Amino acid sequence: MTKLLVTGGTGLIGAQVARAALARGMTPVLFDADPQIANILDIKDQVIVERGDVVDLADLLRVSVKHGITHVVHLAAILTIQSTLNPARALRINCIGTSNIFQLARDLGFRRVVYASSAAVYGTRGYYEETLGRHTVTEDDATRPYDLYGHTKQMCEGLAEQALRDGLDVVGLRPVMTFGYGRLDGAVGILVKAMQDAAEFGRGLVTHPWQADTMINPMYVKDAADIFLTTLLAERKLARPVYNLGTGEYMTIREMMDLAVRMAPQGSRIVFEETASTEAGGKETPLFDYADLDSSLLRRELNWSPKYGFEAGAADTLADLRILA
Repeated sequence: MTKLLVTGGTGLIGAQVARAALARGMTPVLFDADPQIANILDIKDQVIVERGDVVDLADLLRVSVKHGITHVVHLAAILTIQSTLNPARALRINCIGTSNIFQLARDLGFRRVVYASSAAVYGTRGYYEETLGRHTVTEDDATRPYDLYGHTKQMCEGLAEQALRDGLDVVGLRPVMTFGYGRLDGAVGILVKAMQDAAEFGRGLVTHPWQADTMINPMYVKDAADIFLTTLLAERKLARPVYNLGTGEYMTIREMMDLAVRMAPQGSRIVFEETASTEAGGKETPLFDYADLDSSLLRRELNWSPKYGFEAGAADTLADLRILA
């Protein structure tokens, strides 16, 4: 029987992985340094929540032995803006935390670990346009992170390479931008809050690090959770150690927000301002400029297709926000 540990288990993706696991008959153990119970109110009596720190190997060992863990979805991380504001914390959680997960897998013989890498391991769109003549990247293209968060995720992939050499079954997934109800901080939170404010108050605001013409590969969190879990439970070993993640949709932030406004009350709007994100406390952070991902490889290997996509995901997000706000 699969015994599933989800680190960062009450966060945006983690909470949806938990729901998807419950739908498949599993009781997930949600490991989180600061459990966000508001994100799992509807399932809190069906899951196990364990407070702990991925930087503390003893914490992880205690919980894993207690619950007989066999599989892990590792999502705990410090994201882009907060990595810029607190580099030491980002290095500890993103890199040491991931190293601890792989050490735990060695010590306890986990069957598979699926961890979240990021599209941030790649360079900017412009870099690939200049060097390759295209801005869409595949798993065969070289990585070249341009911000601290991307560098930490590149280190995680290096740690995974060593884990694979040690005989572990480890798979990394590289999402670009995952959105949905459950998080209102960081760069993604700026977009979700703009959607929510447009629906509730008639006006939403998008600020740095986003610009209206920024291209993005959006993925609704329920689709992301489903492919994380599908990867985890695949019966055979996957062909590659790391995959680009996405639905194949490409659009600008302006196009995304226009679609969201179509689902908000009539007269709503979302505007763009060249101001620093409040999340960054006025500190300058790099503009979001990741290359587009060719994410077809994993979808083909798993024979997987998204249930939602952006437009249906945006509608579902707004429905959740109105119910849960």
